[in-house]
Amino acid sequence: MSREVRLRLLWHPQAQFVGYLLAQHSGLARKRGIALTCEPIDFSQGGMAALLEGACDLAIASPAHLVESAAPERLAFLMAVQQSSPLVYPVRRNAGIASPADLAGRTAAVWPGGEDLEFRWMLRKAGLDPARVTRLPTADTVAALIDGKADCAQMTVYHELHEMEHRGLPLSEVTLFQPADYGAALLKDGLIARRDWIGPEDALLQDLVELFLEGWQLAFHDPEQAVALCRKLRPDMSDAHHRTQLGHMRDLAASGPALEQGFAVPDPDHVRRALAAMEEVDGHAPALDPAQVAVTRYWAAAPAVLKAMTWA
Repeated sequence: MSREVRLRLLWHPQAQFVGYLLAQHSGLARKRGIALTCEPIDFSQGGMAALLEGACDLAIASPAHLVESAAPERLAFLMAVQQSSPLVYPVRRNAGIASPADLAGRTAAVWPGGEDLEFRWMLRKAGLDPARVTRLPTADTVAALIDGKADCAQMTVYHELHEMEHRGLPLSEVTLFQPADYGAALLKDGLIARRDWIGPEDALLQDLVELFLEGWQLAFHDPEQAVALCRKLRPDMSDAHHRTQLGHMRDLAASGPALEQGFAVPDPDHVRRALAAMEEVDGHAPALDPAQVAVTRYWAAAPAVLKAMTWA
């Protein structure tokens, strides 16, 4: 009998999650006796709340989500495909905003559900009190910038930035603020589990980590199969968008700690940086040991071929 596992995504199904989606739809999960369901974002309940309350079994979320959750001590960070921040914050070139510090008294569109720690840390690093920027939570940050409801907008390089161009605002007309330029970059997507699974569910967690590594290896080695699945699940997006997003995911995977340690490593430094950001921005952070939050043993025990980056 298959073991049912529900994985809550951080957004709607798209190439950002295609390794997990392939694990479900290509039969990889079934071969391991796992009935995997990848669930889209639910704006009425954030991923960490859903995980803590048992509404899902695993969640794709950032270490920042973990440390800012209601009970971070009950959560564990198991792997991360993206190894560097994919976020950018465009402003119109004619808006008189030359640096993040110039956003004082302005409005920034951010995603709902507490996704703005990196943005607030960037403001702080640029010398601006984050409270001086009005944050407008919205699922469509692109529309907020184009329609003039926001002076700055939170976007990913693999999705919203391309949507912005598609909707008529070219890159030539914006300035992109990048958190890394201010020492404020944070990891976006990671695989998060409840800590009460660590130990009692070791065999399942080992299978799941290996399953997801296998799904992503398939995506990067067979991009046509990955794009075909994305086309089926998201027919509202063009093939070009699917391919571009997959390319960005490959580049983000082959960066940061993964370059020395291997694909999708759950490096404790990602947690350490999230805690540092929270401490600097909010004046407090939970007393967590990053080396304990990042549970590396499942990733470490996975076959070397699943952590190789021959596609990079």
